[in-house]
Amino acid sequence: MARKSKSLKWYGKAVKEDMRAAQIDGVNQTMAACVQHAKRNHTWQNRTAILEGGIDIADYAAPHSSGVKGTWGVRDVVYARIHELGGTIRPKTAQALKFRLDDGTFAVVKQVTIPARPYLRPAADEEYPRLADRIRASYQRRAKRRKTTP
Repeated sequence: MARKSKSLKWYGKAVKEDMRAAQIDGVNQTMAACVQHAKRNHTWQNRTAILEGGIDIADYAAPHSSGVKGTWGVRDVVYARIHELGGTIRPKTAQALKFRLDDGTFAVVKQVTIPARPYLRPAADEEYPRLADRIRASYQRRAKRRKTTP
């Protein structure tokens, strides 16, 4: 009785490409979710929307020597860091700081201590744990398409 030979279809290259694409998708989805979370869940009073508008993806995910890399955060807003981390502001060249209060009067002080109002770290803490699930879902969608493609 002759045995039927079986052939093995090797999809190694396609699997590797699908995995890298899934990583890119997962990182981009996670960064987008972080941006939305940070914009919706900050604790400061939004007067000008400049800081909120600066929260964005700076560099979309791309292949990197150790995997995939993307960057999100705040661009072009000089006071973003002090809002996130808090700190003390002192005058660089003047003797004191002068600023307008809500009632229209001015205050003159030697320094101002800004409390931390984190908005980026809480977004990352909330969304980063979902990264693996996003990569897995993207890979499964790609693998399903590969199986149905002749």
